[in-house]
Parts: sequence; C-alpha cells; structure tokens
Amino acid sequence: MARLAFDTGGTFTDFALIDDVGTLHLHKVLSTPANPAAAVVQGVGELLVRPGVRSSKDNLQILGATTVVTNAVLERKGVETAFLTTDGFQDLLRIRTEGRYDLYDLKIAYPAPLVPRDFCFGVVERMAADGRAITPLDESSVGLIVAQLRARGVTSVAVCLLHSYKFPEHERKVGALLAAAGPELSVSLSSDVCPEVREYDRASTTVVNAYTRPLMTQHVERLEADLRKDGISSRMLWMTSSGGVVPSATASRTPVRLIESGPAAGAVAAAEYARQVEETSVMSFDMGGTTAKLCLVPNGEPMIGGELEIARHERFHRGSGFPLKIQSIQMIEIGAGGGSIAAKNQLGLLDVGSRSAGALPGPAAYQRGGTEPTVTDADILLGYMGVESFVGGSFKVSKDAARGAMEKLAASLDVSVDRCAWGIHDLVNESMSKAAAMHATDLGVDPRSLPMVAFGGAGPVHAYGIARKLGIKRIICPTGAGVTSAIGLLIAPVAVDLSASFPMGVDNWDSDQMRRLLDDLAAQGAEVVSAAGVAKEAITNRYTVDMRYVGQGYEITVALPDRSLPKEEFLRQLLENFTKLYRELFGRTVSASVEVITWRLRSSGGKDQVTRPHKAEVADALKGRRSVYFNELGAYVETPVYDHYKLPLDQPINGPGIIEQRESTAVVGPSGTAHVDGHGNLVINIL
Repeated sequence: MARLAFDTGGTFTDFALIDDVGTLHLHKVLSTPANPAAAVVQGVGELLVRPGVRSSKDNLQILGATTVVTNAVLERKGVETAFLTTDGFQDLLRIRTEGRYDLYDLKIAYPAPLVPRDFCFGVVERMAADGRAITPLDESSVGLIVAQLRARGVTSVAVCLLHSYKFPEHERKVGALLAAAGPELSVSLSSDVCPEVREYDRASTTVVNAYTRPLMTQHVERLEADLRKDGISSRMLWMTSSGGVVPSATASRTPVRLIESGPAAGAVAAAEYARQVEETSVMSFDMGGTTAKLCLVPNGEPMIGGELEIARHERFHRGSGFPLKIQSIQMIEIGAGGGSIAAKNQLGLLDVGSRSAGALPGPAAYQRGGTEPTVTDADILLGYMGVESFVGGSFKVSKDAARGAMEKLAASLDVSVDRCAWGIHDLVNESMSKAAAMHATDLGVDPRSLPMVAFGGAGPVHAYGIARKLGIKRIICPTGAGVTSAIGLLIAPVAVDLSASFPMGVDNWDSDQMRRLLDDLAAQGAEVVSAAGVAKEAITNRYTVDMRYVGQGYEITVALPDRSLPKEEFLRQLLENFTKLYRELFGRTVSASVEVITWRLRSSGGKDQVTRPHKAEVADALKGRRSVYFNELGAYVETPVYDHYKLPLDQPINGPGIIEQRESTAVVGPSGTAHVDGHGNLVINIL
C-alpha cells in the first residue's frame, strides 16, 4: 500500500509519499489557517498527479500531523466549554496549585483559564480517597447544570471529579447523564482522558481536550469528506505527541494527545537519520516558519516524558502555562521561526519574535501583504536563500520587497540594511544556541559531544551558525530536510500510550491487582492499535511505572521487569531499576520505602523505514554563484550554489558553499566541509 503523509505547519503544509513502487516523493504548499484541510487536499491532489508518481487513489494510506489543536489553545479559538467538578471545587482552574513560577515577581500572571468562571459548575457528590462515597451522587444537580448549559450554548463539557482517576463511578454516571441529555454535547471525562493523580493537572488536561475536541472532530470529518470527493477513501492515521500514529476515531476522541504531533514526527525522523549515519545519540534541531524546537535523542530513541506545558504566559518560564498530563517526546521551544518578525524594542534594541507573520500575510518577500521584516527576509537578503529556487522555484519571492521592509527597521536602529539583516540572523542563532546549551546541561549532556540533525524549512539555513556557537562539529541535513516531519510520519509506528494511577507500596505488593491493571491497559491498547490495521500477534507492549520514595511529591519513570518472574525476583529487579535511575538523576538514594503511583503502557506495532539511496545525476551539480554574507570573512563573497540531488557521492565541498534542496537550503560556512552520503544526507563537518 502506498503511504502519503502530511504535516500542517504554521506557514507551510509538507507532504511525503511512498508510492506503489517504493519511490519517495516530496511536496510543499502554503498552509491555509482558516481551513487547514484545504491545503492538505490541494497538496495531495498536486502530489498524486506529479510526473513519475505511481500511486492509485484506492490503495493509499494517509497519515497526518496537525496544528489544529495547538492553535486553538494558543489563539483561544476553541469551542464554548463548561467545567464540571465536585461541588466546592469550582475555582480549581483559577487556584491552580498555588505554586509560583517566579517567587520574586509581585505582578506574576498566568494565562486566563479556557473556561470562564460562570461556566464552572459543582456536582453534588464526594468520593473519598479510599473509594467511599462520602456524598452520594445527586443526579438532580446534574439535570440543573444541563439546563444551564443549553441556555448558554455550551457545546463541550470537561468533567473532573475528585479521585475519579481511581474511582470513576460517579464521573461515568455524570457522563452518561450528559450524553442522554443531548447528542450535541461533546463530553470529556478525566477518567478517560487522564486517569492520573493531581487534580489540577488532570483537570487542565481534560479541559484542553474538551476545548479542542469538536474542532478536531470537525477537521477530521471535513478532511476525509473532501478527500472522498477526490476519490480517496483512506483510513487515516494521526501522529500523537509521543511519536506514534493512531486512527482518526482515537485522535478525535483525545485530541489533547496530538498537541505536539508535528514536532514529534520530526524527532522520530531524526532518530532514523542518526541510525543511518551510525550515530547513537544526536541533537534534533527543527526550525520551521513559526518556531524552532530542540530534542535530544539518546541511544537512538527520543526521550519521552509524562507531562507537557502549553500556552505559557512567560515563554521560557516553566509553570506559567497549562500543564498537560500526556506522554510526549521531550523537546523545548528554543527560538523563532522563519516568519518571526523583527522589531525595535522598548530599549531601542533589535528584537526578534514572539510575533510571527505565519503563512498569511507571511514574510515581506512573499508579497502577500506582509510589511514587517522577518527572519526569512533577512536570510534572503544575506544570500542564504535564493529567490529563484525558493521551494524549488515553485514559489516566487522578492528580494526587493524584503529589502523594503528591512530598510524601515534599519533606519529606526540607525544601521545599514545589511547590518540589520545579519543582526537578525545572528540574534536568532545566539538565542537558540543558549537555550540549547541550557537544555542539554539540564539533562547532563555536553552539547559539543552530539552531532546535530537539522531540518525544517529554515533549520539547515541556521544550523551552521548555531553549531559553531555550541561547539558542535558535525551536522546532518537529511534529504527533504524541509519536509522531515512528514517523512517521520512514514516511519512512525502505530502506537498508543495509556496510563492509570493506582498507588501501591513495594512493601505491601499486590501481584493480582498489578495483573488486573496491566491486563486492562493492554486490552485498551490492543483495541486502538488493531483498529489501525495491526495484527494482534504483531502488537508489542512496553510497561513502565512512575515511582517515588514514600512521602515525596514527584516520581521518576522506571521500566517494569518481566511480569512472569517470581514475586521476589520481580520486586528485586524493580527496586534495582528504581535505585539505579534515582542515583543517576540525583547522586544519592534515600532510606525510605518505595511506592508505585502510576502504571503506563506503550502498545505499538512495528516501525517502518524510509530509504532513499543517493543517485547523483551525470549533470554538473554546480547551479551557479551568488553573493552571500559570511561574518567570519566580514564581507559578501561570491559563493558556489549546488544542487543537493546532483552532488556525487562522498565528493567533498569546501566552504563557503550553498547546497539547495527543493524544500530547504543548507549553508556551509568558510570553516566547514560537506559531502552527501549513501542515504542522501548532507553531512557538514566544522573545523
């Protein structure tokens, strides 16, 4: 079966197709923020009729990554949502955890909750921590709430009752009452979305799910309907934040798990490219039109964590946004994207971001209404990106328009246009390199020891400058770097991550209860993975647990030993795994009892591979020369420009040089040398 993947970004929608004979085809179109499905349908149609593509519409698997969920939260364009909780806890979304992300800021602020206070309702019920019904559920209180929901036009409801992560009986009954009240209500139960401890985190996750669920459902239905009109009736799969793909039904039911779907796909691809060049650990650098993301990939697999934060009030302050208890590949936003706008700040200095021109109006060079200079405009003026070869020449940009926008900013800063453009480029590189160094140091890694896998439309343009600042000596720019996240979708396995909190002390271990918990998770996982077409005998289950010393407030994630082991040996290995990891993280251990808080399962099928052996053409790879600025030389230099796809295998290219792909451009500075390997990756070594 042919497989076609798309990644909807803030500026471009990227495509990758493995056709019926195994050939990889890449494509890119401008995103359509008002209706993301439109760009997908356009790109699919254009790609399938491209010369050389051998793929029939009736034998096509579609895989997608989307920003629909993320944008709805960031732009606060979700649906009218209500929050139902145990009576007396209606202010939970405002009280949060009472923690402060900055102890010394007297004017500390947080993003306003997605649910207004008068849309927060209390259900008369109370479940104790041990499962006793202190206050039985008053069903009439739910009926009164339903009447108010209808009067206010609410279309989605988040339900998060006290202790429902472990004892969901009341919550499920409330869900049934809401469903019976009318099919127009979309209901998200915390016991389904996030059955984990910590009330605020669980509530926040459930609210984000409810806030975006009707939008994701509408997006999926519209896209599938539009594709059917074009003769494509495919069972679609969607990338989750943890690096696996799930069926449309699962994606529509729990869209909160797709919040970082595009960047996650990029990290999956980076791990594959690291394997191709025989690197065990790499730093993944993804810079697109809106943001740049960094991810460490140790030992061939991206790091996965059990929590995420979105919509931060202070961009780089953890704790200032909405916490989400979902499995997600650990990555950080480290800077601006190609569409980020440069301006003079209140101190009279150059600043880049956090505003973005996006796809519309886009950078000034796009001539679609943008009038302010962006990172892309600066890169065009510096010669790093060619006006005639932008997106393979299919998208015309204007250097004059970029210069016109830059002149205004340069005049306000009293510098030349060229100096202003270099300042934007270097400022972005500096901020990203500092953030990358801090992130790597926090994880105990020396960034100088890691090669960088650079991708995204702007990643290879900035990779050389960032690598030099970090002391990195090797950069891998894959074939199709500008659409790497779409390629990652073709590689990713069908996989679902599930969890359930059920505290259990090692000193009073209940093997039967453990077996029931894990079997229930395995049954749920098999249902999702098999629905995506994976044979049940091909499903792999990987179990982990969140553990801590009794009395601590936070846990660490530990691999669960083989369940078939005798109880004594099982517990010995479990404690050994916990103690070893705890010592590695904190340098010591504690003399106290140990307990499991949350049980986790990753249920998955097999991972695919996308290989594209490099086949250089006989034609000369040199496309020409253009004037490019290199700060190392302090001047513009007539620099050779090469076609990536025509470079002979392993032929060295001494910097400075520009290597162009259809979807991206790589800059090789004066201190670098480059060559194309057998997989088509451009490998840059820095002296």
